[in-house]
Amino acid sequence: MTEAAHDDGATGPVALGGTPWRGTDVAEAQRVTLGELGADHWPVLPELPDRGPGADATGRSAALLQQLAVDLQPHGWRVSPPGAAGSGRDRRRAVSLWREDAHRWADTAGAEGAVVERLAVRVRGPLSLLACLWLPGGERVLGDHGARRDVAESYLEGLQDALPRLRRATGAGRLGVVVDEPWAAAVLAGTLPTASGYRTVRSLPREEARGLWRAALDGLTALPDVARVWLAPGRRAASPGAELPGPAALSTLTGESLPRPDAAADAPAPAPVSLVVGVGALDDGADGTPGTREAWEAAAGWADIGRGLTLAPEPGVRPVEVVRTWERLGVDPGRVGDVGLTAAGLHDPVVLHTLRRDAEELTARLAELRG
Repeated sequence: MTEAAHDDGATGPVALGGTPWRGTDVAEAQRVTLGELGADHWPVLPELPDRGPGADATGRSAALLQQLAVDLQPHGWRVSPPGAAGSGRDRRRAVSLWREDAHRWADTAGAEGAVVERLAVRVRGPLSLLACLWLPGGERVLGDHGARRDVAESYLEGLQDALPRLRRATGAGRLGVVVDEPWAAAVLAGTLPTASGYRTVRSLPREEARGLWRAALDGLTALPDVARVWLAPGRRAASPGAELPGPAALSTLTGESLPRPDAAADAPAPAPVSLVVGVGALDDGADGTPGTREAWEAAAGWADIGRGLTLAPEPGVRPVEVVRTWERLGVDPGRVGDVGLTAAGLHDPVVLHTLRRDAEELTARLAELRG
């Protein structure tokens, strides 16, 4: 493996999008995603959770576990020792959907006469997967130290096995991985309810969270088939009003979890890692809507030291506002290099078209500032 193996081929602000998708029409979702983002951006293999069990984000990731059985229960996906009774059918459906989606992507590209330069896939991050999987006894995997270790190791093995095959099946020249962590803040804060709902699962120690992220990022960025990784630590609340770690704390933890370059002169460089940060208006709105200064400051600090950054602006935050916000925070927009845009929430043709337009406008504005 050489450094060139990890070149993602993208220049300037790029759009990252395509999942999750509304409805059940896989062919339409893939055709639109490929058409809007297939040329110069990073299309993400669409997930369509409305297709049912196994099409949801947790089920798709759980299906990748090695040497562990998973099946769907009324309260969620359950992980069990190998050979557990009743396991298999739900997992086979999830694996089948992965396979069908990958081959359909290659077929769609062929029918459209498109070359798949880049393709990203979204998977659950280890913290969120541990939060959403359940043990046979009815409690979250997150609450059991030994189970956390076993599931995290099994999951990383599964990812390392599946991603090269996925790249070959889709025909992608470069493969990216979006490590989605919607429950990261809730896991760190200890706000997720137990099965009874009367208590919460204890907060995950920061050191253990950092170790889980570092192991995942080390394992993914070292794969020759992976050209880029995005880590998207989210602040989804399990209950209204829960106090959660803010964007600055999540950004700091991400920085502490980044792969460490090998000191050997001939060691291959790991694939780059980008942080995904959701941002809105910088200041409080006239209607009392809170601003997101902390998120912007975390993003600015990340970009100012040359790290990869992908912004997820709220609807209505246009590229001109992104540039002005950089300036207000003291960041020279002309120095902001590895930055991209993505969209939160469900995707559809309008969302993807707007995302591509905004990414291209941001590219043009930054080019003007650089002279």
